[in-house]
Amino acid sequence: MSVALMLAGKRRSHLGFTLIELLVTLTVAVILATVAVPNFQSLLNSSRMASDYNEVLLGINFARSEAIKRRTPVRFEASSNGTWQYDVSVVGGELLRTRRGRDGRTSMNAGTVTFNALGRPENCVAGDDCVFSVQSKLSGAADRRIQVTTMGRAGKFYDTDSEEVEE
Repeated sequence: MSVALMLAGKRRSHLGFTLIELLVTLTVAVILATVAVPNFQSLLNSSRMASDYNEVLLGINFARSEAIKRRTPVRFEASSNGTWQYDVSVVGGELLRTRRGRDGRTSMNAGTVTFNALGRPENCVAGDDCVFSVQSKLSGAADRRIQVTTMGRAGKFYDTDSEEVEE
């Protein structure tokens, strides 16, 4: 039997996609993108906020450790003029570190903490004296606050008047 007779009754397959298959695939891709892009943007905003929060926390801990290591008072000074910035310096001496935010998307309240040679803050008497708030102008990123305790430890601030206190 010849090959021509074998193929005469069978339909030849065509390579490629039909227009209907292409439109269905494109529609599914658009629906997935519509759902995924806002969630991805929220994830990026939250990640940026966490990065800035951790940078400020790192600066406070650096100032405390330098005060203990040098056995001299060290100051952590935060300022905000469009974007946040902090300076860590020996009181009456050299500048040890300066960091600032990438852009104006996050900000921080201005404030100063001076750590003594034992690593305790000299100006944090009451609970709310040494609280630094890192705020975001982006959606999907919650504001975060850092508190320096009277013993000098820096960490997440828990508002005792709020019902959101974790136990």
